[in-house]
Amino acid sequence: MKGKFLSFAVVIFALVSCGNNPYVQWIEGAPAQDGKVVHELVLHNVPAGSRVWLARIPRSLEVLPGQLEIIQYKGNSYYLDIPEHEGKTISVKYYEAEPLPRKSWAPEGFVLQQGGKEDMELKAEYTFIDRVGTEPDAKWFTKTYEPLPADIIPAIKKVEYGTGTVAKPDASLVKIEIPAQGETHPEGWYKISISEEGATITAAEEDGFFYAHKTYGMLPAQLPSVEIEDWPDLPYRGIMLDVARNFLPKKDMLELIDDLTRYKVNYLHLHIVDDEGWRYEIPQLPELTTYAARHALPVEKDGVLWEPDALMPGTNGRISQESLGTGYYSQADYEEIIKYAWERRIRVVPEVDAPGHSRAAIRAMEAYERRTGDSTYRLSNPLDSSKYTSAQNFNDNVLDVEYPGVYKFMEVVFDSFIEAHQRAGVPLPAIHIGGDEVPDGSWAGRSRLEMKDLFIRNMMEIASRKGVKLAGWQEITQGIKPETLKELIPHLMFVNAWSTRGEKIQIPYQLANAGVPTVLSNVGNLYIDLAYSDGPDERGLTWGGYLDERKSFALQPYKIYESVRWKDVDTPISLADAAKGKTELLCPENIIGVQVQLWSETLRSPGDFQYAIFPKAIGAFERGWNSRPCWPDDDAFAADWDKFYSILAQKEFPVYKEKGIKFKER
Repeated sequence: MKGKFLSFAVVIFALVSCGNNPYVQWIEGAPAQDGKVVHELVLHNVPAGSRVWLARIPRSLEVLPGQLEIIQYKGNSYYLDIPEHEGKTISVKYYEAEPLPRKSWAPEGFVLQQGGKEDMELKAEYTFIDRVGTEPDAKWFTKTYEPLPADIIPAIKKVEYGTGTVAKPDASLVKIEIPAQGETHPEGWYKISISEEGATITAAEEDGFFYAHKTYGMLPAQLPSVEIEDWPDLPYRGIMLDVARNFLPKKDMLELIDDLTRYKVNYLHLHIVDDEGWRYEIPQLPELTTYAARHALPVEKDGVLWEPDALMPGTNGRISQESLGTGYYSQADYEEIIKYAWERRIRVVPEVDAPGHSRAAIRAMEAYERRTGDSTYRLSNPLDSSKYTSAQNFNDNVLDVEYPGVYKFMEVVFDSFIEAHQRAGVPLPAIHIGGDEVPDGSWAGRSRLEMKDLFIRNMMEIASRKGVKLAGWQEITQGIKPETLKELIPHLMFVNAWSTRGEKIQIPYQLANAGVPTVLSNVGNLYIDLAYSDGPDERGLTWGGYLDERKSFALQPYKIYESVRWKDVDTPISLADAAKGKTELLCPENIIGVQVQLWSETLRSPGDFQYAIFPKAIGAFERGWNSRPCWPDDDAFAADWDKFYSILAQKEFPVYKEKGIKFKER
């Protein structure tokens, strides 16, 4: 049966959408016996001879015979051409191979394009089928543990309570000490003593003092006398934010940095560049932001679509300045962000994804060449005969790594980041060069091994000359010559091990055993862009399953094969033989950290960024601080999880509500 409209606001719009204004209706179809569904797209009051663009998650699509064709341009962009003899109301019915998984996967970003007139975003009405998703068993979200005064997240390593109750002194009255000469402590170590005589914080360096003050601020005003000693197990405890596909404005970024410091996060990996956008100003190459930080509809020239003034619409399909598809950090913005983060002991690692995922840079440098006539920054060969389709459905997003312009361009990018960090007085831990998902078919007629090796060697040379470390996704260590990998390792700050499904679950330990400094970024535990569940109102992708705070909490850095305890939403997996026949971790010292990844394809507001993080990511922040949980059996895990979730619900959720953070509450 047909469902209700998406919201009351949409119902109101439906009541007033009469007249001659163009608008769109999308009506979800019910599954047939073969599993296919037929959806209906109705275009109202569209002018004859116009074109209507839309965005949709790439899935199979087959228009019914006799219907208007829905044509894919690239990536997430599709369009329909309205015939000259048509107009007013047009209905198009099309097949999908399977039912719509969530409401957010319905087509969006409708834009009307007609010659000689300004492009116009169209309002849309949605009618969805009524359905109920599957949520995890409620037993996993009970709160039977009663938190003690010093129970916080991440958990403190050592707590000893005294008798009686004391008033916690104001922070300005806390005595500050450094350890006695000759004492050695882990990085980030601190100690807090609170008694009737007052309060003392002891630490050896700035990180420790900062973490001590964060902990001190989270303790209640009245508590027993207490001795606290604490330190992080892993030196890297991070989050990757994709601001390329959908942008997070500076104000929201600074607020998020504040929220992350509560959990003693110390690295912010900024995925600042991808196919869909370039979000960092480099004055020397202005087209990177004047062109590639904004979106506009492609236009037709000599029967071919191209993008003369801006990139094609991004994942949300929108072209307005108000959408998160538009925006960038100016030099001043970036310096403010990295300085603000550093004052809170968070190091920023900027990423420029290459040689794949480089469409924004390629198109921007083409625009630069059209303006200046300077071809020395050219990044791709216009005569390249390579035929490929990237993971996000692009066929023009790979750098031609034999072009000298690629390395001239990358030098400018490296110099810009280095100089920005120097001006801000903030360390630059590394520049992340991506390296992931270069599609098969790239570099036609040339050896893929040779091309990848050439790129890595040139990036090593630039980094060495500039005195900066490199980072990358796991692919920068794969598909290159053994001698190149050996030379690369000393240049690396870290590599993100992310693609860990099936037999690839062994990759993190294989990297660590080979001497590669490895940051666990496993999709099954740490991809927080995955949906919480299959609930119809959830956002997020599902290619790596579903992810919630249980699954990030379940990560075991040194027992990685036992880290995924459920498949789908809530189906338990037997862990008895999980490690059987798999690579043993021989060099645990090379597992240097844990990082959650937030890709932004499905995010449409700063609140969506928050919702994907809180509380989904909090289990990972716990595991970065306390990396060796003791779970000899399922009962031990369940008890430890209940304690964690009780603290989360009773101490953290009220903070989110007070601060107005959008979060998942059960």
